[in-house]
Order: sequence, then structure tokens, then C-alpha cells
Amino acid sequence: MSEKEPAWPDKMDAAERVRHVAITRTEPRNAGWIADEAAVSRDTAVKYLERMVDQGDLERIETNDGMSYKPDSVTQFLREVRQLAEAHTADELTQELNAIGDELDAWKETYEVDSLTALRQSIGREDLTGAERRERLNVIAEWEYNIEVRESIQLALNLQRSLTTLDAEPFSGGSKTLPQEG
Repeated sequence: MSEKEPAWPDKMDAAERVRHVAITRTEPRNAGWIADEAAVSRDTAVKYLERMVDQGDLERIETNDGMSYKPDSVTQFLREVRQLAEAHTADELTQELNAIGDELDAWKETYEVDSLTALRQSIGREDLTGAERRERLNVIAEWEYNIEVRESIQLALNLQRSLTTLDAEPFSGGSKTLPQEG
């Protein structure tokens, strides 16, 4: 077991523990590590991990630690899109798109660039101080994140529209914090 063995709820079975440990990782982990964290045998962990690979929840990759597992990026992205579509109204999502656009426009004006690529290229300017370069690098990271969030929101809006067009049960759209706000 790991040094800090988690106190798993009594009602949480082995499959749920393995799923929780595997899905919440940011780095690929091997079956032995996941088994230790989930308080199961390695064979049990492998059984459930392989099921999750078959279901598209995990990817199996080779690392220095041997065969390892990590959350499938496409599945995670699609879950995020669905969660946005379910948790927010079209108006809320549209307002967030507008806020992202405003922030991108402000950065373009502040740094006198017309794109993320131009901002990246500006890092090499000789007249910038180290602090100004670091500030621009931080803005680049935020700009990239905004692009990812914007794509998720646009897909969530498309999902809502498609479900309405198909006469499927529309999402209720409760008010929760958007990724940009959180």
C-alpha cells in the first residue's frame, strides 16, 4: 500500500476504487501503482483497467515503469463538453464566449499583436525585460487555455442545438461556475 492509504468508503467496491484512481491521474501510472492506491491486488487492477481501456475511458501506453494507463484525452474532452451543455444555458455559454473574446482582444491591444503566434514571436524582442517576457509567457498560457475553453463551449452550444433539433431531452441548464470563472 502507499504510505497514505486512502480511507475508501465501505460502499465503494474494487472496480469503483480502481476507476477513481485511474481516472483522476494526470500522469500515466502502471497497474501496480494503481492497485496500491486502490487497495486491490494487481490482477484485480489489471482486470478493471483493461475494461476501462476497452470502454475508451483509458489509454494504455508504454512508459519507463512498464505498461501504464492514463485517462483518454478524447473521452475527457467530450465529457467536459457534455457537462458544459448540461450545466449552462445557451445564454450563459454565449456570455462566456463573449468574455473570452473580450479578453483576447484586450491582449491583442495590450501587446500590439494580432494573434497568439505573433505574441509568441514577440518573446524574442531584445527590448523586453525578463519580467516582460515572463508576463507574456503567462498570457500565452492563458490565451491557449481560453482557446481550449472556447472550443469546448462552442461544441457544447452545438450539442444543445443538435439535441433540440433531434427533439431529444434538452439540458436544463442550471447556473454553475464556468471554467473561465472558476
